[in-house]
Amino acid sequence: MLNSQVSLRGISPRLSNSYIFLAIVSIIIGIFIFNFFIKVPNVGVIAIDTHIMDEETKDEIVKMLRYARNDNSIKAVVLTMNCPGGEASKVEEIYLEVLRLRSEKPVITSIDALGVSGGYYIAAASNFIYAKPSSEIGSIGVISVLPKPESLDEELIITGPYKSTQSKKHYASQVEMIKQYFVESIIAQRNGRLNIDKETLTKADIYTGIEGMRYGLIDGIGSKSDAIEKAASYACIANYGLVDINKEVSINESAPNLISPYSNDTLFKTNTVPANYYFYMEGL
Repeated sequence: MLNSQVSLRGISPRLSNSYIFLAIVSIIIGIFIFNFFIKVPNVGVIAIDTHIMDEETKDEIVKMLRYARNDNSIKAVVLTMNCPGGEASKVEEIYLEVLRLRSEKPVITSIDALGVSGGYYIAAASNFIYAKPSSEIGSIGVISVLPKPESLDEELIITGPYKSTQSKKHYASQVEMIKQYFVESIIAQRNGRLNIDKETLTKADIYTGIEGMRYGLIDGIGSKSDAIEKAASYACIANYGLVDINKEVSINESAPNLISPYSNDTLFKTNTVPANYYFYMEGL
């Protein structure tokens, strides 16, 4: 015992400090190596704060969704929604892209002020939907304009009366078909959670977040922070970072008017054959 005490006393303070210094350096190097080789998991956040009326906007949103799907460090995705909808075919492409993303990673939507028509359509493709008590959701339906009558032109040859237009009757039936597909998609994605019958759903009413919770259109009352926590929970990650995917793909530089006022006149700037819209028009 005496020899042991003597040996301990024999260690100089300078040598002891060297051991402590080396230990600290070793820990720092270990942390650096760990972070370098093992990436911290992330929750990706995508903001959809726009109407979806043009090809460029649609392409940028699709690009963000694909970025989230292909980045292995992103384990779950939150969509923050403030969207009145847009042109039917463009909204449908984004909806299908969200479904592809959801097949690989959890997707949680947080509806801010507005998630109606095509905006709600996109949200319905996620695993879980939050909204605020006063958020506006719903408006499940289609809006369009009838084809313009064919004008006479001596230089124009057509092989059928509706070659460059569509018959109004046929077009009206197509709009009804698109509406039914929208409604059936919502029913399928909510998967038994709806507390509202199909006939009422097709009236295209707009509901508050509180009403939406009552009718099963959303899953919870909450904010973006709640959505991020839920996404991490679905992905089974406790320590994680956040990735602003809008910034990662520089969407604000390449897609103008992403956060801008929109005009009802947009719907009527069509060619001879009109387009269909999942779009909420206030005051129509």
